[in-house]
Amino acid sequence: MPIQLELVEADDDAQWDALVDASPQGTVFSKTAFLRSLNKPFRRFQVRSQGKVLAQIAAVEDESGRRVIQADFTPYQGILFAPAPAGTLPRQRVLDEFRLTEFVIEALCARYAEVAACLSWNFSDVRPFLWHHYHAPELGQFKVQPRYTAVLDLQVETDDVFMAQARACRRQEWRKGAAFDVDREADVDVFLDLYARTFARQEIALPQATLDLVRSITTAALDGGYGALSGCVTPQGMASMNLFLFDATRAYYLFAANDPDLRNTGAASKLMFENIFDARARGMREFDFVGANSPNRADFKLSFNPELKPYFDVRYKGPSA
Repeated sequence: MPIQLELVEADDDAQWDALVDASPQGTVFSKTAFLRSLNKPFRRFQVRSQGKVLAQIAAVEDESGRRVIQADFTPYQGILFAPAPAGTLPRQRVLDEFRLTEFVIEALCARYAEVAACLSWNFSDVRPFLWHHYHAPELGQFKVQPRYTAVLDLQVETDDVFMAQARACRRQEWRKGAAFDVDREADVDVFLDLYARTFARQEIALPQATLDLVRSITTAALDGGYGALSGCVTPQGMASMNLFLFDATRAYYLFAANDPDLRNTGAASKLMFENIFDARARGMREFDFVGANSPNRADFKLSFNPELKPYFDVRYKGPSA
């Protein structure tokens, strides 16, 4: 007899966050504090059967409440599965997760005119998205696009291993910046000024709304204890700054800013190595560079010897959209 599933809204922050941490697809970007820092309406849905939570999904909404959006600076959300019971065969796990995904898709597409999400790189079976309304495409289908991130395994013996495996130019920049100080009490206002200048060098004027969102995410992470803002200081001043977020197992490289006049000092590479070492010291098992989807950024991130991981952007637009 098929199990009966229901989609309900979560109302317990601690339970929701604990299940995010337990899920193989869970990341800091589905945790309650991060969702609140986006300053947008959101709902937290759980798939339950006989009171047991089998899956979760956070839905960030537009102002109308009719669309699930992919919020800025939110690289992964999507469906999070509860851990499979011990002894579950791979074929059963694949079948169970397929059915849960189908159920979530049907429920969300019935509720919203549009649905957008980027799935975790630990979410591999996108067939339910590809097959939605397979025989009735006029009812609306998902567009599924591959994307990439770069993930470094931190479970090695020493920091020297990372240094040896990084590209030679990174090691050279580390030596160039060896005498520079790393400020782990970096100021948010200094960071935002440097962040704006980083984009101004590319002739991009960031809207105030974007800067306000970056401030909100950064401040919430620092105040909530799940973020670290650091900077590399040269004799000429602050040269490079990073914001990292953390969950139970992983560090995430979310924001970076560099002084345009100090780009060739080696400070960016020095700071990245120091943050990799810091993540290891915190007990993180993985270091996610958060995206490898443009040539220059991907080249910089991959030079530290991470593994390339595919993930999927899924977007649905119904006939009433």
